[in-house]
Amino acid sequence: MQYKQTPPIQFIPVFEAAARLLSFKEAAEELCVTAPAVGQQVKAFEHWLGKPLFFRKTRLLSLTEEGKYYLKVAQTIMTAHREGYTEYVRRFEKSSLHVSATLFVAQELLMPNYLQFGERLPGTELRIEARMSNVDFNEEPIDAALRFGDGNWAYLDCRWLSSAMVTPVCSQSYLEAHEFTDLSELYKHRLIYAEPSMSNWGEKFWPADTVQVYDNIICDSYLTALKAASDGLGVALAILPTANSWINDGRLVLPFPQQIKIDLSYWLVSPNVDAPRAEIEILYAWLQDIFKGLPSLDLTLATINL
Repeated sequence: MQYKQTPPIQFIPVFEAAARLLSFKEAAEELCVTAPAVGQQVKAFEHWLGKPLFFRKTRLLSLTEEGKYYLKVAQTIMTAHREGYTEYVRRFEKSSLHVSATLFVAQELLMPNYLQFGERLPGTELRIEARMSNVDFNEEPIDAALRFGDGNWAYLDCRWLSSAMVTPVCSQSYLEAHEFTDLSELYKHRLIYAEPSMSNWGEKFWPADTVQVYDNIICDSYLTALKAASDGLGVALAILPTANSWINDGRLVLPFPQQIKIDLSYWLVSPNVDAPRAEIEILYAWLQDIFKGLPSLDLTLATINL
């Protein structure tokens, strides 16, 4: 590339921020510089191009046609740079491995086995980030994530860990205080939902025109939903086998001796690259052993399909 024939690259981030925000002041705050400095850079860019990029009115900025065109160019450059840096961190900062998981999986499965990972990969720090949202690997320096779903995530390397069943659960005190007759009558109970992945699960058990007796309890995580059920607040939906220990030790009980088959599983996902990091292979083996080591239920359940 002949750099003398192209605008100085330092114009790009300043222009992109000003054009995206349509404010020199807000762009300056984002870039940690002064508003006059942003204005000077934009003017220098316009002078180099020989065209105005903004219409300037009192307290109002808007893009010219030239500005709209170059905003697309600038955003493409900034996106490529951001994704390139994320991949650089992922490839070359190998002293740590960043893994995302839901709060329940992080607390109940990963942390109790944390030291065993260190034995498999000495010198590498495992960083576990508990969150509800899915990772955007192009935007975030996360190396891998545990997901619950169908495994159909485009452009990701998806490795199966465990199939799953679900079953309604509650506390022993709730079970003794309420009548349970059939799954189709769950609408008579106060149901506990976990946002966003397990919302409105109860509607799968009864006809569409059914009116629930009680308002639902909405929780911000699956772990919170199970804790609310164990505290006797209502009925939640447990995922087996990850909730088996809560059932075996009596924190949760099953009002129906049934488990429902679903087409969802636990997966390890990571960016789909030509040469996966060796650390990902070790992470996968560690997770396989964790899921294989989950306890079986102490009671026998009938398996049904909805």
